[in-house]
Amino acid sequence: MLYSYTQISQYLSCPRRYRYRYLDGWKEKDTRAAMLFGRAFEQALSAYFRREDSAAALFKEWAVFQNSPLEYANGTNWDRMLQQGIQLLERFAQDDRVRVRQPRKNLQIKATRPLPKGSEFVAYVDAIGCLDGTRCLLEWKTTSTRYPEEP
Repeated sequence: MLYSYTQISQYLSCPRRYRYRYLDGWKEKDTRAAMLFGRAFEQALSAYFRREDSAAALFKEWAVFQNSPLEYANGTNWDRMLQQGIQLLERFAQDDRVRVRQPRKNLQIKATRPLPKGSEFVAYVDAIGCLDGTRCLLEWKTTSTRYPEEP
């Protein structure tokens, strides 16, 4: 069996939802704009490190949801999130603090660790690179919500 932080967190918050998703294979359609935007922004950052047009990548990925009925927080909308994303990308490029060499290899890295009885724990690292010249694991965060301390 393969386990992840998300899987364990979902089990602890709602065992039934865990069963539907991970054991029965149901796919819940995500309508949270922030979650979908975060995924689109991640693709834009990948484009940035591959020296492609990151704003165009963001627009392409985010445009898929332009006419979708999404749940927006704090009075935002599709256009506002796109503009904020472009501003974030511009600021990211201006600050020039992060370096990722070999982006095709060092972005979205899957890491697994063995568990007892043949199971595994899986995690995805957004990037391995350098921040202000120091080599480190990098995690992109596009929301103002803090990560939980525990699952």
